[in-house]
Amino acid sequence: MERLTPQRQFWMSGALLLFFGALLYFASSPVFKGTRKTHFSAQGLKEAGRVARAERLHKKGAIGSEEDPNARQAYEVARLRDPATGKIPEGIRELELAYSNRILTAEQVLFQANPYARLATFTWDRRGPYNVGGRTRALAIDVANENNILAGGVSGGMWRSSNGGNSWVKVTNPNMLHSVTTISQDRRAGKRNVWYYGTGELIGNSANAPGASYYGNGIFKSIDNGVTWNPLPSTQTDDYTRFTSVFQYNYRVATNPANTTQDEVFAATAGSIRRSVNGGTTWDYVLGFGADTEDFNTSPFFTDIAIGNNGAMYAALSQFANGGRTSTKKGIYRSTNGTTWTDITPAEFPDTYERIVMDISPSNENIVHFFVYTAENAANEANLWKFQYVSGNGSGAGGTWIDLSANLPMLGGKSGDLDLQGGYNMVVRTKPTDPNIVVLGGTNLYRSTSGFTNTTATTKIGGYIASNATFEQYPNHHPDQHEVVFYRSNPNMMISAHDGGLSRTNNVLAGTVAYESLNRGYQTTQFYTVAFDLNTTDDFVVGGMQDNGCWAVDNIEEQTNWVEQLGGDGAFTAVTTHSILVSSQSGTVYRFAYNNNGDYTGYARIDPPKAGGYLFVNPYTIDPNNEYQMFLPAGDTLWRNKNISQIPANSTGNQSSLGWEVVSRLTSSEEISAVSVSKSPANVVYFGTRSGKLYKFNDASATTPARTTVTGTNFPSGANIGCIAIDPRDANKAIVVFTNYKIESLFYTTNGGTSWTPISGNLEESGDVEGNGPSTRWLTILPSPDGTTKYLVGTSTGLYSTATLSGRNTNWIREGASSIGQVPVDMVLSRTTDDLVLVGTHGNGVYSRRYSGPLASQEEIANAEQFGLKQNFPNPFRQGGVTTIPFALERAANVKLTVYDLSGKIVATLVNGKKQAGAHQVTWDGRASGGGTVASGTYLYHLTIDGKRYTKRLAFLR
Repeated sequence: MERLTPQRQFWMSGALLLFFGALLYFASSPVFKGTRKTHFSAQGLKEAGRVARAERLHKKGAIGSEEDPNARQAYEVARLRDPATGKIPEGIRELELAYSNRILTAEQVLFQANPYARLATFTWDRRGPYNVGGRTRALAIDVANENNILAGGVSGGMWRSSNGGNSWVKVTNPNMLHSVTTISQDRRAGKRNVWYYGTGELIGNSANAPGASYYGNGIFKSIDNGVTWNPLPSTQTDDYTRFTSVFQYNYRVATNPANTTQDEVFAATAGSIRRSVNGGTTWDYVLGFGADTEDFNTSPFFTDIAIGNNGAMYAALSQFANGGRTSTKKGIYRSTNGTTWTDITPAEFPDTYERIVMDISPSNENIVHFFVYTAENAANEANLWKFQYVSGNGSGAGGTWIDLSANLPMLGGKSGDLDLQGGYNMVVRTKPTDPNIVVLGGTNLYRSTSGFTNTTATTKIGGYIASNATFEQYPNHHPDQHEVVFYRSNPNMMISAHDGGLSRTNNVLAGTVAYESLNRGYQTTQFYTVAFDLNTTDDFVVGGMQDNGCWAVDNIEEQTNWVEQLGGDGAFTAVTTHSILVSSQSGTVYRFAYNNNGDYTGYARIDPPKAGGYLFVNPYTIDPNNEYQMFLPAGDTLWRNKNISQIPANSTGNQSSLGWEVVSRLTSSEEISAVSVSKSPANVVYFGTRSGKLYKFNDASATTPARTTVTGTNFPSGANIGCIAIDPRDANKAIVVFTNYKIESLFYTTNGGTSWTPISGNLEESGDVEGNGPSTRWLTILPSPDGTTKYLVGTSTGLYSTATLSGRNTNWIREGASSIGQVPVDMVLSRTTDDLVLVGTHGNGVYSRRYSGPLASQEEIANAEQFGLKQNFPNPFRQGGVTTIPFALERAANVKLTVYDLSGKIVATLVNGKKQAGAHQVTWDGRASGGGTVASGTYLYHLTIDGKRYTKRLAFLR
């Protein structure tokens, strides 16, 4: 097993410079100040970063592992499947979203019942990661204005930058489907305001399983240059219970720039190529299989399409069909009119092939490269072919083929070889001004200056480091490549989209290609877990992300840079007074140690060397009453270490058995999937399994704890326990969270597990466990000093809360409808020290708020009465509407309220004069002082009160 990177340099020295640029003189504003300081000293964090940089050891992140390529998929299926069928219900994503929309939101409830609702913010604060992006398959640069960049995350939605990637605005409505797989602009003059994006990821999805993956929901269209999006009705389906439309999975959307009379757009979907000549109003079959219900089992599983500026079109259909069958319609095709297609597949093409991606050379559109996943064996998993059109329809002597497969990049070392991970990560692109400069992506990104006609002109330029020596990531880049886009104004400039978001280089031909991250606010990361210190009130947060390792931040401000702690797939994390704990896939755990002064003293790998059978995302927990006592499940075994600090923090990464002991071993057929330790009274431990069994220690610190079975007689059979939430005031009160679909999912005990009451209530559709309620993932119990309690549960359709448990009549309401939306929430935590709630989403990063009770909190009411500048609402706001900017004056004063863009230029002056004491509100409609509507983007509004300055941010969408 490869070793992992411990902590990199932690202090965030450049966040303000990156975001504010010329506005540094605003730094005295309250917006720049974190609310609480971390208990780790800045010097200690810097020292840890120095050691980490010297080590630079990474574990390879992947959609699986070398031992089990399908490990992540198996983990997801086990926790989501319907126990009765063993499968994730078909169409469940669309069904659960539709049901979720019928559940009242917190905003609706408060406005109905609470006279102080006007004082509530309803907002959840974005916590980032500001500088870390998530899995990105869709990327495009506006051909009319290169400052406009559009990018889409497969579970993070569509995002738009109007300033060249300096900041981003999410243009997917929070309650819309957040799957984005492909994007295309109408490139014709006068039509460039029209865009299309497709949804539905058939390979690589976090919940993917053969025959039971999450569907997309057709194709979306924008007619205002990507600012607002609406679904094309012709691509929607009303029957979500099964595969009913090819538009439920879209590999590529492409427009025809050569057709000047029709709005011609193509979609490469599951099983076929579809064509529309009216901008997506209606579609015709052109390749693959015809009717949506025709035999999909013998149709191409993978498709792709590319269209040149001259109107020449190329399509690819895989030989691989559903279930490993052979497709009846396969190969590579060419057309010039979109209706008549000629099979130009070379005779020497491999007999078996799955996904094919392609690129037409912009400088010579007669040249096309085809990158093929053949899946024959590890040594011959891919082909690369070059086609040169000669004449006629391109078949026979009308085109020449060159097999370049022998020159594919196999550079050796630990990380130098091409790895397509089953076709998950594939891209090929040609430099716009030179068909011999070809960029090829698998796990790594490669450049050939000879068009891959030899092996000597190939260089690794992304993914893992160029030396191939380790799995350390290439600086400001990330493994698993999905898209590459060149700038037309400067073809040496290129943006790369990968599982870590977006990276840009100014010179793709440099000896060492250097990148800058474009993830400044591109919040598309997929968190499995988040953590903070339960016993403090500081803002330090650490979390584990899918394929992005573990990262941390010590400031509540959204623009603060997070810092990497560990590579691989980030898993469970923890924070205590003297430790930061991070882990990666399959149970590898590290501890970073600090002394009483907050100074870093070293790191140690602390998972027991004799343990095995870990889950892909494996849980562990730290005793809230003893920061050094740890419980770690490994398969059928629960391990305990009473003092993890005795494991030497020697910064070698060597495992140690010091302190580790087995405190419970179940039958070999059981796998422990959740463990939790009590706060009061101490030493109560609950742990549950993937088959729905629940156990308990009342004496967890004893030499041999006595295990008691507390499985409820009414628990669902064979279901996965994902979380056990213990009331911090009383360990006899606990809630068990089952994660599967089609089961009763939440159970509550008040007597230590003697009996259990189902409390999922309206999270089950119409009270029916066979309905389309969401998958519940994690729950937290937040008691208040006044004796009330708030319960918050993260689900596959967002965050829900209740203040009263009433058995099957429990009424849950949806939280953060305008911010978190319906993105899956894999973890939600709370602490009683300051009523802080922390939310980790699987697609849109982290949110938090200090929340007390079901109504407007005392903090919110107090904030509403404070003097100074308030947050605008609504935020963001759109063209045609207005936003309101409130501020309050303690006494009469000279006031100036000004709106700036991010370059420091004054956009509009809203107030300039004397105002009386009290509350004031000013509206802005998005128009500049000189006339005309401003561009979409992020702006700063700046209030000066008798020389004292305040600054906040707002977002405007056209």
